[in-house]
Amino acid sequence: MEAFPIWNEKFSIENADIDLQHQTLFALAEKTANLLNRHIYKAEVKELLGDFFDYMRTHFKDEEDYMYSINYPYLSEHKAMHKKIIKDMSVLLSECSSTNDLKEKLYKIVSVWLLEHIVEHDMRISKFKKNLDKKDLNQKQVQESSDKFEYICACKDMIHKLDYGVHIKIKYLNIAYKCKKCSKELVFNYIE
Repeated sequence: MEAFPIWNEKFSIENADIDLQHQTLFALAEKTANLLNRHIYKAEVKELLGDFFDYMRTHFKDEEDYMYSINYPYLSEHKAMHKKIIKDMSVLLSECSSTNDLKEKLYKIVSVWLLEHIVEHDMRISKFKKNLDKKDLNQKQVQESSDKFEYICACKDMIHKLDYGVHIKIKYLNIAYKCKKCSKELVFNYIE
């Protein structure tokens, strides 16, 4: 089992309220990890799930309000990721056959959400805000200067450089994009 990261300032998105909520979510994730190594009762898992659902609803709304207030260019994609996390957790509840199955699936969702969503996606909010403040650029200029993600298709030696918003739509929201030249679906180019 991989250890969860411990909260520190490198995970800050420069908003005290959201940072405090993230700290609480790190603590809930650690609590989830601790359940894996011991016998638990269904009531414990249900209580933890309830804590997560309640906290996520509040946190997601507050985070979305903050993104709106700074004109974050990927607000709609970020909201869609939030909805997917809630949906995945709801499906988890309905598909589990045992308490052990439930705690293992919960750990997997929390790991992906915490490690990937907060550390990768929420940190982009801070990066956007810092660039906006530092460079005194408008929202469109900051968006255009963001990272590009490489995708490939069936064309020989063709690399498609896509912005973060399109990358999110393909990778997390299952929206297909096709190459205009070969008409094949674009695939994320995983570089090890």
